[in-house]
This record gives sequence, C-alpha cells and structure tokens, in this order.
Amino acid sequence: MGCDNNMSKLKGQFFRLYVEIDSVFTLLAALRSTTMTINNEAIDVTDKDGSLWKTLLEGAGVESISIKASGICNNSASFLFIRSSVITGAFINARIESNLNEVYEGAFKITSMESSGEYNKEEIFSLTLDSSAQTVRTISDFRLLEDGGYRLLEDGSRRLLEAA
Repeated sequence: MGCDNNMSKLKGQFFRLYVEIDSVFTLLAALRSTTMTINNEAIDVTDKDGSLWKTLLEGAGVESISIKASGICNNSASFLFIRSSVITGAFINARIESNLNEVYEGAFKITSMESSGEYNKEEIFSLTLDSSAQTVRTISDFRLLEDGGYRLLEDGSRRLLEAA
C-alpha cells in the first residue's frame, strides 16, 4: 500500500515498543527508531518434473517477527530491564503497536545489543529482538489521532474515548 495525497500520513512517533516488567507493559524509554519485520519463510519445492517455474510449498515455512530499535541510553526501568535481559539471555514479553490499529505481542529474545558513544555526544544503543513461538496479532477499532498538540484515542464513531 503506497502513500498518495488522499491517504492520511502516519507519524513514526506512535510506532511504539513496550516490554513487560512485573506484569505491566512499559514503553521502552528513549527510543528514536523502531522497525518491525514480519518474516514468512518460503519453502521451494521446484523440481525437474514441473514447468521450471519456482514452486512454493503452501502452508509451510517458519514465520517470525524481528524488531530493531535504537535510542539513547538512560537509567529508566525499561532500559535497565532490557540490558539485564541481554546479559541473562532471558526471553521477554514485548508488544509493538502501530498507527494502523495493529498490536503484535509475544515472547522475544534479544539477540543483539550494541552501545556506543562519542566524547561529545550522547551514548546510544541499538537492539534486535526475535520472536519465539507464535506472536499474537490483534486489530482494534481505535486509532491514535493528533489534534492541536493533543493526542486523542477515538473509535470509528469519532467519539473521544481518552485524552493521552
């Protein structure tokens, strides 16, 4: 789906990554960039008996989600939790929410974390999370709007539900 002049544009600011800490999903603090990749591995079953066009096996292959995020290092509870999870190798529960009313939630392993800093700039980090087992995808009837500097949550009837 491309963007044209008749479609509303979406702010990247509201594409957010949450981690579960003590049974509560907490926004991962100080992020500047978040990327989600949905992977659906294809199984090639092309053989010499066919038309020599690639043939893929339907309903097979490994499905996964990869999340990449980067931001500024800090001492927030969510950042310290992430750093601790990397060191211990523990699986974490994570949720990613998009402007398109989609929420992906499941168990993830932080497969890499990199920190860096220059003498005259902030310390930054980047991390990669890979899903483990099935990730649940839900779609809500609500969407996040921005109106005059305020963020509003509304449903399809355009009634204000909650001020953010």
